[in-house]
Amino acid sequence: MDPGNPVPAEFFEAATNPAWVVCAHGAHFEDAIEHHVLHSRFGWPVFPAEKQRCTQAMALALGLPARLSTAANALELGNRKDATGERLMHQTSKPRRAHKDEDPHQVYWFDDDDRLQRLYEYCQQDVETERELYNRLLPLSASEQILWELSSRINQRGFYIDRSFAQAARVIAEAAAPEIDTEISELTNGAVAGINQIARLQTWLQEHGCIVRSLDRRAINKLLLTELPSKVQRVLELRLGGAQAAVKKINALLARVDDDGRIRGAFRYHGAGTGRWAGEGVQPHKFKTPRC
Repeated sequence: MDPGNPVPAEFFEAATNPAWVVCAHGAHFEDAIEHHVLHSRFGWPVFPAEKQRCTQAMALALGLPARLSTAANALELGNRKDATGERLMHQTSKPRRAHKDEDPHQVYWFDDDDRLQRLYEYCQQDVETERELYNRLLPLSASEQILWELSSRINQRGFYIDRSFAQAARVIAEAAAPEIDTEISELTNGAVAGINQIARLQTWLQEHGCIVRSLDRRAINKLLLTELPSKVQRVLELRLGGAQAAVKKINALLARVDDDGRIRGAFRYHGAGTGRWAGEGVQPHKFKTPRC
């Protein structure tokens, strides 16, 4: 559908006819565009999760790649992803720099007719690739389709975070980091200047009789259960505490939280080969769990 044209009647039929379903590769993205752009601006119909089918979910359930291009290549489809068109899509999706004769404070786009026509061709090719992929893949079983629909609703609803609490935690973490780095530098006589200098820290620990391959939380907790020199123990405690106080995770939360305090789209259906969910962006599966 080109800009200015009416919404095709087939989409209203698909939205109202119980026998029709709609399909997309990465249906969660299409659903978000429908809700927040197409419906509100152009009166596009909104499709409930039970009327949607997702070729990305179908591919993942079969152990195939998630990306449309790699899934099409793996199955040797007759239709493939248009790589040149994809680069153009990324270009037209971002503001361009202002030309010398343009106001630098305004926002400009690559929206000339030649680029837009080429972009429409790219989108049409995507549809043909997705259609062939849909016809080649096995549909999700009835129970898996219900599970995928539940996953979609969870991602649409999102989960709440306390924004004020997260902002306060970031302030504390930012204040604690220099103190931790200063102490670890003093303990190692400058050999390690900060907790994130992993290679240097491993070398220093090896020189003090503690050979480690990993310095993640699990490995450090295991080491701290053994007899260690007091200086080595303190360095490991600093690494453990400093890594948990890292600002990156808090920044990820605050960067992705919506105005209503909820983070959406954080769970990826069938993200692992075992079928379990994977995290998107903030990695909610890796949140620290308090232990009694």
